[in-house]
Amino acid sequence: MEYGEELYAERLRREAQAKALAADEIGWTDQLDRHVRIKLGLAWDDATSGLGDREVHYLRSAITHMAMRSLAVNLAPEDMQTHSGRSNENLLSLIEAEHGALKQFADAASPFAGTYPSGGAWGTAIIDPAAKFRTDVNRILEAHLVAFALHTNSRLIPVQSDEMHNAVVAPTLYLLHSQPRFAAAEAAYQKALAELRDRDAGDAITDVATALQDVLTALGCTGGALGDLLNSAKKNGLVKGNDTPLTDVVGRTVSWVAAKRNQGEAHRGDPDIDMSDAWMLVHVVGALIIRLAEQNGVQ
Repeated sequence: MEYGEELYAERLRREAQAKALAADEIGWTDQLDRHVRIKLGLAWDDATSGLGDREVHYLRSAITHMAMRSLAVNLAPEDMQTHSGRSNENLLSLIEAEHGALKQFADAASPFAGTYPSGGAWGTAIIDPAAKFRTDVNRILEAHLVAFALHTNSRLIPVQSDEMHNAVVAPTLYLLHSQPRFAAAEAAYQKALAELRDRDAGDAITDVATALQDVLTALGCTGGALGDLLNSAKKNGLVKGNDTPLTDVVGRTVSWVAAKRNQGEAHRGDPDIDMSDAWMLVHVVGALIIRLAEQNGVQ
């Protein structure tokens, strides 16, 4: 189980968290704890590290403007520090204001604008700071099971992963764990979930395809590749006609990822392999596994 460039203690925490989540021992939260706040503060520092004093002043003014007019509270990036005393709701609002300010900055600093909004040239520029900040924020929130995602419109939206976990992931894991013949499939599905947590879309898709292959094999289907196994499932009636569009999408997506990897093109963070596609496929395959098992009389 890999977690990117994380250090040892964080890797251990993530591994323990993934196991506890799969076992329904913990759930998602809307609270920013001490560790999350520290990391979110550093995400802001990283996004603005290439800027000069005037640019930083512009960003802080934009944050103050948004916070005062919306909340009548003067928020600032340092409020994310654990001793600031800000409420959880205000800190979540600060994330939105920070991203909104970075978007304003990017627009004002574009080649088409070219100048500092109040006159004079911009200092050292950075490339798409809003996108970097959003990526880092979402990585941090997901890593600590905070049930929000920062949208491109600078709004935090609730993550439905908890409901999806309860409706699909937990039943899938229970089903696989309860049947010894599905032991290999369970291990692969657990690994796919871990890769989602690690934001490795390609590996998540590969691992969930392995889980589906193992389930189909355990249910008596034959073939060396997923496509062959799905064809076998269609022939023996395990996959019915109205299931075909779903299984075709799964098969094509898995084949595409495999082709990129065989050509040496796929790697961690490949922009062509989207996390939303991986998230969708892991949960769709989970639902498909339950359906296949139920049709085969597995309880």
